[in-house]
Amino acid sequence: MERPIFKPIGTPAEELDTPSLIVDVDALDHNISTVASFFSDRTAKLRPHVEAHRTPAIAHKQLAGGGHVGGIAVSSIGQAEVFVPNGFSDVFVANLVVTPQKITRLCALARQAKIGVAVDSPANVADLSEAAVANGACLDVAVYVNTRLGLYGVEAGASAIELVKAVIDAPGLEFAGIMTNEGSILADDPNEAAAESRSAIQPLLDTRQDIERAGIEVRVVSAGGTSNYQVVGAIDGVTEVPAGSYALLDAQHAPHLPHLKTAGRVMSTVTSRPEPGYMITDGGQKAIGADTGFPSIDNLPNPTVKGLSAEHGSIYFDETDGVDPKLGDRIWCTPWDAATCANLHDYIFAVRNDALESVWEVSARGRYR
Repeated sequence: MERPIFKPIGTPAEELDTPSLIVDVDALDHNISTVASFFSDRTAKLRPHVEAHRTPAIAHKQLAGGGHVGGIAVSSIGQAEVFVPNGFSDVFVANLVVTPQKITRLCALARQAKIGVAVDSPANVADLSEAAVANGACLDVAVYVNTRLGLYGVEAGASAIELVKAVIDAPGLEFAGIMTNEGSILADDPNEAAAESRSAIQPLLDTRQDIERAGIEVRVVSAGGTSNYQVVGAIDGVTEVPAGSYALLDAQHAPHLPHLKTAGRVMSTVTSRPEPGYMITDGGQKAIGADTGFPSIDNLPNPTVKGLSAEHGSIYFDETDGVDPKLGDRIWCTPWDAATCANLHDYIFAVRNDALESVWEVSARGRYR
């Protein structure tokens, strides 16, 4: 863990050390209230997926905003082990948990809070059941249905029904419902994106009908995310949407969700000007992340990110735009993927009106297991 150089509350944002992940609290609150308001009067509710920021302070804000199912989603047992002691009593692990060590940890958590998990195979169901009984625990289980991505999940229809029946027959397990992960759908044409989302969700809805025709109640139908929450949250039959990136709003989602605001940005410093129209900053992959895309540069006209090395950012700009960054100037960028970026930082610096208001620990960073 880094040894942060903390500044007093009230310090101007640009006097903080760099590179730093800085969250505008007003923008964060706007995003949380906007998305919560969408779900407040709908049957489908939000389940904040906290992997997008890994920060209990932000997750508490999301639940305080309303419009949710009463709990959160995480991607690993390690993340759940952070959030449960921080006061979260309903946690769904939106992943497959298969190794004996992880299953034992899952059952230990289930003695402290309501814990859910996804399954896509009878063997995993049997292992979870055996461990739950041995540990005196009860696990909520959602059958993972493969729809669009093809990564994992049981096939819709008969295969899903067979697995649901296996869950129902397994002691120590409580059948909760079905889920899918159709991934981010970010077409430039909103109508095209909406049509693709509905097409991806339909096999899940058809499977729900098949299960209910077999006389089995389906409490949870989970689908969607930040990219399509407005579409999926309005589909009859969906009960919850595990969205998370909306809180900080990264560069990949921002152009498609203009009603939300960019809340999480990385502030870096110009460290070198090796040639005209070109600069080096101290914001590289270790501070911003570049696994799936480059960040946007927010306070320069027409910039081009040449690349990010471990510790440096290489940025071209057009001097005819009237800009001439000096050594020590601050460069602000929005990461392409909020979750990847948050996972790189031990602390988030929360600012309001460009002044430091609080420092939040990113407690679940690096919790992969």
